[in-house]
Amino acid sequence: MKARCGQALGRIARNRRGASVVEFALIALPAIAVMCGLFDLGYRQYVATQLQDALDRAARRVTIGTGTTAAQLTAMVGESVKAIARNADVVVVPTSYGNFQQVAKPEPITTDKPPLGVYNAGDCFLDINGNGVWDADSARAGTGGSDDVVLYTATVTYPEIVPMSRLMGGNAVTKLTATTMLKNQPYASQPEPVTLCR
Repeated sequence: MKARCGQALGRIARNRRGASVVEFALIALPAIAVMCGLFDLGYRQYVATQLQDALDRAARRVTIGTGTTAAQLTAMVGESVKAIARNADVVVVPTSYGNFQQVAKPEPITTDKPPLGVYNAGDCFLDINGNGVWDADSARAGTGGSDDVVLYTATVTYPEIVPMSRLMGGNAVTKLTATTMLKNQPYASQPEPVTLCR
């Protein structure tokens, strides 16, 4: 009996007919996961490139003084992006500044009372964006006017084609951002900011 069992186990150990199936099963899953991940990264880069190109083209159109609104900008960029990502959600936010030195900077304080270096009640400031209050960022919403510097920020979100993030416990939605900054043509004169004391 022991001899027969030993012979049967020996035959099973020498039999190689099912080895390929087992090897394929061990290698296929990681190989497919790597291929899907590479496809997802490639597609993400393709959408990012399309988003940046569409934003650059739309921003150049605005610089010549066409009076394009944020909604029209979003529609222009969205049309290009949705050609390759049908379910994408595109938002473009333009903010304008008087010149490059003002980008993402606070409105300058002209008369500073203690504590110095920070805005507080009673200080005077240059109201660059014309809203009547001191702002930590002197930006104006919209595409600005003549000779203004405009910062365009476009955001696109779309569901992943291959939900690799979901397999790893994340969100299956991809979010990409593109920015560009251009100066409008000097087709008119810029208004001078006023000094306010509040």
